[in-house]
Amino acid sequence: MSKATVLTHGDLDGITSGAIAILVFPGSDFYFTRPAQVHQDLYRVAKDKPDIVHVSDIAINSKKFSEVIRALDRFPKSTEIHWPDHHPMTPKERRELGKRVELFHEVGPCTAELVYRKFAPSLPEHALRLALYGAIGDYCDETPFAKTHFDDVDKRTLYLEAGLLVQALQEIDYQKESKDLVHQLALGIKPSSMDDIVFLALKATRIEHEVFRYVQQKAQKLGPVGYVLDMPINGYRGKSAKFSAYVTDSKVGISARSSDDEVDMSIRRRRTDVDLNKTLNFILKDMEGSSGGGHPAAAGASLDRNDFPRFLQMLAEHVDKYG
Repeated sequence: MSKATVLTHGDLDGITSGAIAILVFPGSDFYFTRPAQVHQDLYRVAKDKPDIVHVSDIAINSKKFSEVIRALDRFPKSTEIHWPDHHPMTPKERRELGKRVELFHEVGPCTAELVYRKFAPSLPEHALRLALYGAIGDYCDETPFAKTHFDDVDKRTLYLEAGLLVQALQEIDYQKESKDLVHQLALGIKPSSMDDIVFLALKATRIEHEVFRYVQQKAQKLGPVGYVLDMPINGYRGKSAKFSAYVTDSKVGISARSSDDEVDMSIRRRRTDVDLNKTLNFILKDMEGSSGGGHPAAAGASLDRNDFPRFLQMLAEHVDKYG
């Protein structure tokens, strides 16, 4: 059997695309990774000289791109590297990445849909559900693929199953329990049949209501940007970023957490067409030690704590100008 490794993101799209990849490459070693660390994980995996590597749902971090390329060059030429992704890329990134991997890149669908479409002939029936869970979880549920297959089932049931996963992931340990979940999904077990997932989803929903109330009380506003800093609970970052935009009636919402020397944030847009991915690439290019990116409507960033006030001001000015 070929030695294969699957690397994927830890959100629902990453989990479902990773589960589909496990179905394509049975017996794969499986790891979670992130845009800021994928080059390190690729260096580590390259040492084992695998036959197949599958990297899914990992946005290109422009500041780390040269390191990603160097890591890919460490693999033997015989290694087959699959890289399906739906995050925005520059023409140069597409070109350079495409020289080294089998790139399947398309903005619009979720990555789970891309993986399913690429390998559909070799997949079991339940893999389609995984692709649709990923589409729902990543707000990519209006593609022609998703609409076509929603017509084949009662999509309300799929939304229930996907919703259980979205909520439960707020309360699941990123490495251990999420990895177990990937393998259960690959086996075809439905989320509603997983007692722990149902319990955690209900728990997370109750907590989410409290998070909303906290953001209502604590969110601040700078021009068109609403933000909440250091919520007294881990997780719920994407949701609290959306809440921050809503409760402050802003075009962009941020949920940020600070440590001794860094601020890490989730960013969401509301009722604006401003491209958050392009905006972050512009604002962060001259901030040393910063990184960020993602989708036009949803992104993340990290930077030096001392740069956070300047970042907020620059973001507010940019949104005012282009949003």
